[in-house]
Amino acid sequence: MSVRATRSALLAVAIGLALADSSVVTLALPDLLREYDIEIPTVAWVLTSYNIVLAVAAVPAAYAARRRPVAVCVVGLVVFAAASAGCAAAPTFAVLAAARCVQALGAALLLCAALDLLSEVLGDDARAAGVWARAGVLGAALGPAAGGMLTQVLGWRSIFVVQAPLALAPLAAVVGLRGRPYPAPAGKPHVAANLALLLASAALSAALFLLVILLVNGWRLEPIAAGLVVTVMPAAAILMARAAPRLGGAATRAATGLVLVGGGLAALGLLPHAGAAWTVPPQLLVGAGLGLTVSALTERALAGRSAQAVHGGWTIASRHAGIVIGLLLMTPLFTADLDRNTDQALVAGTAAVLDSSIPPLDKVRVAQDVLAEVERAAGRVPDVGPAFEDRVDGPDGAAYAGLAADLEDQLDRAATNAFSRSFLVAAALGVAGLVPLLLGRAEVRV
Repeated sequence: MSVRATRSALLAVAIGLALADSSVVTLALPDLLREYDIEIPTVAWVLTSYNIVLAVAAVPAAYAARRRPVAVCVVGLVVFAAASAGCAAAPTFAVLAAARCVQALGAALLLCAALDLLSEVLGDDARAAGVWARAGVLGAALGPAAGGMLTQVLGWRSIFVVQAPLALAPLAAVVGLRGRPYPAPAGKPHVAANLALLLASAALSAALFLLVILLVNGWRLEPIAAGLVVTVMPAAAILMARAAPRLGGAATRAATGLVLVGGGLAALGLLPHAGAAWTVPPQLLVGAGLGLTVSALTERALAGRSAQAVHGGWTIASRHAGIVIGLLLMTPLFTADLDRNTDQALVAGTAAVLDSSIPPLDKVRVAQDVLAEVERAAGRVPDVGPAFEDRVDGPDGAAYAGLAADLEDQLDRAATNAFSRSFLVAAALGVAGLVPLLLGRAEVRV
């Protein structure tokens, strides 16, 4: 491999790593819920805090990178690595969230500087923008699956233990680079492309966040199993991102991708039954849309802009502001729906307990134990298994096991329905991304 190829590959690793972190801990959320004894709206801040800081810091970081891209990239990589180590050692959730904020600051610095340095390495702004965009798509798409597998095998802290040395490896890529001066004004950002990117990212946050919560907390899949299920989405995104340059202009690819994202999310909102297999076709649509939309809108936002780092900062700000909007909209929505549907499931579950063949004198005690487990869940999807642990091995074990299965089925249906409205709202956000594209069609035509 040539020096140029090695440099660009290492910079792509840094870009992918930083953007993967917006969602890499998604499959670790159930473990965080248990370890820190918090609720879903609280644990969502491990994602939200990272994306807020990245959105706010991206443009200032881009202007700093415009002046001293090498120094900014080095500082960003070191800060990101140090904060990753801090996340791995976090004794409380507050410390973890704070470390994630610092990590996002490092990510903002390295992402914007890496775009400028890629232009220097490759000697072509358009080619650098393409590499930068595709590395970002790859990182965002692979993040949840990689984080889930590490969580299952080594625990959630291993996600950050692995990141720290990976973040330092790209330092070798910047040795000998000087950066390029941009004496001219940076110019205005591409408003239509960035607004469409914001709405697309808000929609995609539902696919990356809500789907994982549904699989792990709703349908009780192990993180590694859920990780394998959600690899469908990155696989489709990677294949589509590779094929994208041959599929027409940026406006066409972006519009097609937004329709696919909206359609896939709508399909997730209308799942007929609880089951991982039902999520595969919608994931294929969302993944294909991700591969088309994010790369097309990012490339278009950078096209013809003289200061790549600055306009890269605007795309990062738009993208992660969208993720924050998506999380802030969806989390309270599905939490409220979950509470309502769980109450309805309990009514149906009470009838199931009364109609069951367990000993009549134990029916009230079972109902009380099940209710205690639901109350203990406190905003999470309940697990009624502990209420039956000491009963399924007794003489009436088959009857208790059958009742437990019936109640879990009720809760599975409640969880599936609880996520429906959030997925449909996310689908609407994705389709809404077409509006700025249509309004700015004169700008985005290529």
